[in-house]
Amino acid sequence: MFVLSIFFLLACEKKSTPIIKIDSHLTTPIQCMALNTIGIEKPFVGEIQSLYAFDTHCDLKLTMQYKKDIVCNSPYNPNMKNVSQFPKSFLHFELRKGFSVQYSYYIDLYSNVDEEDIERAFLRLKKELIEKK
Repeated sequence: MFVLSIFFLLACEKKSTPIIKIDSHLTTPIQCMALNTIGIEKPFVGEIQSLYAFDTHCDLKLTMQYKKDIVCNSPYNPNMKNVSQFPKSFLHFELRKGFSVQYSYYIDLYSNVDEEDIERAFLRLKKELIEKK
């Protein structure tokens, strides 16, 4: 019975699937990335810098955007607010070369963004763009 209870709780946990877009002209593995740290909290900057040696002179710029504590105050969506679980935050990585988006990773989260979410997202980026396939 205990095992069934655990399975039920894990099966019902709300999980999001990331939306990933990769430019078809992007050559992988990429050789370098620069990190845009504007608007990122210091613990998050430290976490992402511990995962990769960024090069400030690289043409490929990685930007991380996130929002915490999202609330839906719209009076037009009462069913959405009452019946379904509304995301509490989102995380978005975008790799650009100039104005051209080369890679995008977006995920809605049902808890606030934390270091684990950033690590998970960046490791996915690293697997797809840096490590040889």
